[in-house]
This record gives sequence, C-alpha cells and structure tokens, in this order.
Amino acid sequence: MIIAALMFGLAIGGQDDKAVDEALDTFKTAMKSTSEADRVSAVNDLAKVPHAKTLARLADLLRSEAPTVKIAAIRGISGFSTLKAKASQVLIAAMGPNAKETNILVAIYEGLGKLDDPSALPTIHRGFEEKDVVLVKAALQAAGAMGNPASIEPLIALLTRLEKVQKSAGGGVDVTTPVPGGGAGSVTVRSNEDAAKRAQELIPLVNKALNEITRESNGSSETWNAWWAKHKATFKPVK
Repeated sequence: MIIAALMFGLAIGGQDDKAVDEALDTFKTAMKSTSEADRVSAVNDLAKVPHAKTLARLADLLRSEAPTVKIAAIRGISGFSTLKAKASQVLIAAMGPNAKETNILVAIYEGLGKLDDPSALPTIHRGFEEKDVVLVKAALQAAGAMGNPASIEPLIALLTRLEKVQKSAGGGVDVTTPVPGGGAGSVTVRSNEDAAKRAQELIPLVNKALNEITRESNGSSETWNAWWAKHKATFKPVK
C-alpha cells in the first residue's frame, strides 16, 4: 500500500518524503528475516521507489549481503533512471568490494548498460581488458546496450588486438620440456591456444557491439577502421 501510494505520487511528478521514509521502515523490518528469498523480495519492493534515500539504502547492501540479495539490489538500482548518474556511481563503487564475485560483476555491467549513463563508459571500456572472459563479454554487452559512439574506437582497438592474437596463434598443443636446471622431471608448457580461443570467443561479440552502436556490418578491424575514418566526423548516434 505504501509503495503503491508513493508510485502514484511519482507518476504525477511529486515525491512524498514521508511515504519514502515509511517504505524504508517497512524495508528495515523485512530485512530482519533470515530467509534470503524474503530479503530479495524486500529489495525488489524498495527498488520500486526511486529516491536518493532508497538508492543509498540499496547501495549499503552491495557490501555485506548474500549474493542473491546483492544481485537483486543491483537490478533494482539499474532501474533508477531518474537518478542514473548517481546510480551508476553506486554500481561502479561496488566493483571493488565484489572483485572476486564474477556473478556480481556481471550483474553490475548489465546494470550499467541498462542505466545508460555516459559517466560509466570509462569503467565499461576498462572491462574490455578483464582477465576473465565472462567479464569481458559482460562489458561488451553493456557497451552495445548503451550504443554510445564513444565506445566505437575502444571496440575497434580491441578487435585489432584480438585479430592479431588469432593470427599469431599457432600449434595449440602442449609441449613437454625438461625442468630448467637439469634436474629430474619435466614441465608442460602451454601454447597460446588459450589466447586464441579467447579471441575466437570475443571477436563476434565485439562485432555485435559495434553493429548495435552503428547499425553497420563490418567484419574486421581493417574494414571497421576504414568505415570509421570515413564517417567519424559526421556520425550521429542511432538511438
């Protein structure tokens, strides 16, 4: 009832601070539950109330809650379109404390893509260099979802590097060599097969992100660079 009343107020252009405070009180009580499902439900309800106060409360959860609750909070925050600059910074700030939680970071990249705030672009572009290919994929999807022309050059640069890796990859077999120092035993040295596999996985996703931003189809860094050199000065976002 409280949330419904607040949402009506938002719909007509006002924000009832009293209703926000009441929603926060209801949330505080609900979060005392030992059930993760109950706490996720409480987060989902509070996320329906876009306000600086509720954003701050959801932000608190990103440091100390269970992963399912954190992901619910991230998804809720990603819907704060009226506060998207602040919401994006909240999500970016949560990356450090959750650096070892891949599923949390993936959710954050998804949230940044949905919020579509330009201030998040440097973070998303740094995501192209993540060691974990799952995170690179999430960053690429975020860039494509945002459709910002500022991502075109970083994407083409990434595509260029991936193509070089793919071209230079050879062999793809393990080579067993003596242990340095002449002692007994041997060591298995991996070829660059893993790097080539990574490039093979990511190249189509880089192209997909570029397609989403430009509505153009170019298959290689060479053709993308030629197209961008021709259209950079006059290109306008398609969104």
